[in-house]
Amino acid sequence: MYPERIVTLAAEIPAIIYELGALHRVVGISGYTTAPEEALSLPKISGFRSASIGRIMRQKPDLAILTSGVQQELAVKLGQAGVTILHLNPHRLADLFDTVSLLGNVLGESARAEQLNEKLHKTFAQIKEAGEKFPWHPRVYFEEWMDPPICGTGWVSDLIEIAGGIDVFREKSIEGRTASLRQVTASEIAMANADIVLASWCGKPFDLEIFGERAGSAMISAVKTNAVYELDGNILQCGPGLVEAAHAVHDILREHVASFPSPQAR
Repeated sequence: MYPERIVTLAAEIPAIIYELGALHRVVGISGYTTAPEEALSLPKISGFRSASIGRIMRQKPDLAILTSGVQQELAVKLGQAGVTILHLNPHRLADLFDTVSLLGNVLGESARAEQLNEKLHKTFAQIKEAGEKFPWHPRVYFEEWMDPPICGTGWVSDLIEIAGGIDVFREKSIEGRTASLRQVTASEIAMANADIVLASWCGKPFDLEIFGERAGSAMISAVKTNAVYELDGNILQCGPGLVEAAHAVHDILREHVASFPSPQAR
């Protein structure tokens, strides 16, 4: 018996369920959901960190899908209310493919899931092939939050590498499953001296002035060459939107490499 009334507190999940042909089973979504368009008219039953359990239960869900440790308390409360829980905790890009496969099995759509994963793998491989052709590979710093500064999670680091860049905090990104483990200092950011800075402040607009006021920021190569960019928040959600994010990162890197034929030309 497959679930027929699904609530998803993870904003990226409706896009996957849509690709699996099962969006008609979703009866409630996160207020942060932005895709697919077909899902946006569904009842919004949660934020990211908080939700009304009563409001969720009014949808009579037989499955609730959540993500990350941030939603652990919500998962516990829904479990206590008798709802079956699927609690995801993605960290690397590979986890996207695992999530697609898992949802395919849960929904009885394993064949569609396999097709979706094949399409995703092919697209990322094409972007990686294009990135590998760059004459040089820019060093990239990605900032997920500003106070304290937090570098990108594992899948963001993977996207930077696929797009043709070098993540200056890759080790920290890969090892740091939680945001607290990915904190960096202004001094570390300045010393990393990235060629490009990318930022998406987790629901808050990026402020270049705040970034530039940090000690040492003026000496960063990316700041000197105006190579500081804000990215869409889809890069912070481990879903199909990462394809668009990978293209966006690749385009920024490609234009930068074209402007500076060698690192010494900066």
